[in-house]
Amino acid sequence: MKRALWSAAGLAVSVALAVAAARLWLSRGVPPLGGRERVAGLNDSVVVLWDSLAVPHIVAGSGPDLFTALGYLHARDRMWEMDLLRHAAEGRLSELFGTRTVATDRALRVLELRRIARSVATGLTAEGREILAAYARGVNAWLAHGPRAPEFRLLGHTPELWQPDQSIEIGRLESWDLRTAGLELPLERAARRLGAARAALLAPSDEDSAPTIVPRGMWHGVPQTASSRRVPQASDATPRRALAGRSRAPASNSWVLGPSRTASGKPILANDPHLTLRVPSIWYLVGAHAPGYEVVGGTMPGIPLVILGHTRRLAWGFTNAMVDDVDYFAEALSRDSSTYRTATGWAPLEVVAETIAVRGGAPLVYRRGRTADGPLIERPPGDSGPPLAMRWVAQDVSDEFGALLGMARAADLAGFSRAVAGFRSPEQNVVYADTAGNIAYFLAGHVPLRRVVGDGAAARRRRGSEDGLGAEPQAGWAAAGKWQRYLTAAELPHFANPPDRFIVTANNRVIGGEYPFFLSDDWELPYRAQRLHDLLWRDTAATVHSVAREQLDVVDLFCRDMARRVADAARAVGRRDLADRLGAWDGTMAADRTEPTLVWSWYRALERRVYDAVSPDYRPAAPLHRWLAQGRSPWGDMAPLERAALEQVLPGAATTPWGKAHYTIQRHPLGAVAALRWLVGFDIGPEPSAGGNYTVNVATSEDSVAPFESTWGPSLRHVVDLGAVDGAGGFILPTGQSGHPFSPHYRDQAGRWRRGELWLLPLELRRIRVAARLVLVPEGR
Repeated sequence: MKRALWSAAGLAVSVALAVAAARLWLSRGVPPLGGRERVAGLNDSVVVLWDSLAVPHIVAGSGPDLFTALGYLHARDRMWEMDLLRHAAEGRLSELFGTRTVATDRALRVLELRRIARSVATGLTAEGREILAAYARGVNAWLAHGPRAPEFRLLGHTPELWQPDQSIEIGRLESWDLRTAGLELPLERAARRLGAARAALLAPSDEDSAPTIVPRGMWHGVPQTASSRRVPQASDATPRRALAGRSRAPASNSWVLGPSRTASGKPILANDPHLTLRVPSIWYLVGAHAPGYEVVGGTMPGIPLVILGHTRRLAWGFTNAMVDDVDYFAEALSRDSSTYRTATGWAPLEVVAETIAVRGGAPLVYRRGRTADGPLIERPPGDSGPPLAMRWVAQDVSDEFGALLGMARAADLAGFSRAVAGFRSPEQNVVYADTAGNIAYFLAGHVPLRRVVGDGAAARRRRGSEDGLGAEPQAGWAAAGKWQRYLTAAELPHFANPPDRFIVTANNRVIGGEYPFFLSDDWELPYRAQRLHDLLWRDTAATVHSVAREQLDVVDLFCRDMARRVADAARAVGRRDLADRLGAWDGTMAADRTEPTLVWSWYRALERRVYDAVSPDYRPAAPLHRWLAQGRSPWGDMAPLERAALEQVLPGAATTPWGKAHYTIQRHPLGAVAALRWLVGFDIGPEPSAGGNYTVNVATSEDSVAPFESTWGPSLRHVVDLGAVDGAGGFILPTGQSGHPFSPHYRDQAGRWRRGELWLLPLELRRIRVAARLVLVPEGR
């Protein structure tokens, strides 16, 4: 017995020592904040003032040195993330992860981001090219002598040098993540199964009563011309939306309050873009201080400019505009796939040779095709539809780097307006505020004008019409649907200083029927927008603190409305106690309440019962919500399904607090390996989570049954009062600045993020709460 005990104790000690050794090996290389480091490519010394959350304020004597320093710091803290993003953009994930990502790489190669980046680079200004080159010099200076991140050690991977074009690739990858191309392929598949007319019932429809971003009556746009009208002409035709499945549901909030609605008498701007919650974070906070460029805000590692933030004079924020920016065209190929049909005959199919290097395996060599409409996509297994070519706005040249630079340099509304006109991809709702008291909105982006052919009923452009138009892609050999041009900045919705003195964007419909051009018919459901309108109407003397509280609001207007239907079902099945509880509930999706668990579990069960028999692989929310309001779906009365759904989720859903059924987790790619997750602690969470899919403080779950896992939410929060940009407000991340899992700054903002606290990034250097000072000097000094 003693010998067995000693053996067990020895084994335990050996395991503990092995774990400690492994953690020590992996923890090597966390860079200190302070000190002096040589950086190749600098012309002069740069000072980095770190605050206690490891946010760097870079003080440089020139723009090139600033951007070299930013590249160096991005690589210092986030090189693994940057390397992963460029591998994804180039379809090279299998070099890191082997055969499991080959299908992903094939899909990513179709985007042709390397080819696009080269084209974009040729269209940049000389200053833009120098910024990318300076940034690459900084990244490569770190790669030359900095220690490798633990992910590189675990994978046995040494990252190659950074190329300037790779910053463009990452920007275009983000554009793809934010595309709106979500319905045509699911509707095409549904049409084959249900017929066109029935499939059209699954399409979205506009709600005339829902709030729009541009207030009704505010649009005073450019006059229409014969070539730009949405109404079909005799020789033109209706453009139908051509869409593909969205990878995820986008959601973001931004709003801006005019001087008459704030305590300071100056505008307040708020922004919380809702993106994938991951570690490392999407964002990296920076204070940038150089002649001609002084701004604080959020950058994306791999991209050398502040994307959203504020200067001393103005502030801006982004949300996804939901513009229909991807179309698919059905192509007719010859029997040997060497040619494809066009409007004027048969043309040779362009063949692109691809080689995917596969870690631990043989390279995959294959060919793919492209037509004049774009690259041919790969349909999923079992999908027997015709070959499809993809047309995407980001395939065309645009200069977002120049636009972002101009936005940060603008001195007033007119200057900002000129700069934002150059931001074309991804299409964004841009809100603006300045110290002069102006507030404004711009739809920024490439919005295609599609060719229309025919008139009357056959030329309806909206999905969901009774003839089922729009349930399949346009024919590549026909004229209908082809892109003629992009709308000009003057034609895009924009306005300033509305009578209500506030502007709200929440991925909702941009503008009503008075607008003469087609933008989209796939907006987010209007619950967040309506809730923000309700909150802002009441907040007549807003402060940074009241606005920050509004960002944390977890009242769900949809679930509050649905509670009445659940209560009716509860009475029908003899549960008056549940009906009484639901009748008193105000829709707050608090972690300690059981009503959210009951209502959301019921809704997901009802969704399955409505769709499983007719559309099991495509369950759109908008039609279901419409049918709930009507009390009847095209397939029958809703009431029996509602009762059955309630009985299905009882009794557990009636007694489980929302925080036990609904949690937020931020995952690291290597956290999927259980041993590494335990050894390194890559993931952050799970944490009990308030909120839900339709609350201002979004915590989205796509799960059909509990537990409901949220990996989507506010990827950054930003609030600024233009009455005192250094007085209060600020930014916060859901993780931390560092991408190194053994750094104290890997997760040190997570608690503040959950509590809704903000971290001030001052523009006045003397206001920075300096925790450490790093001096970057040119090589040789």
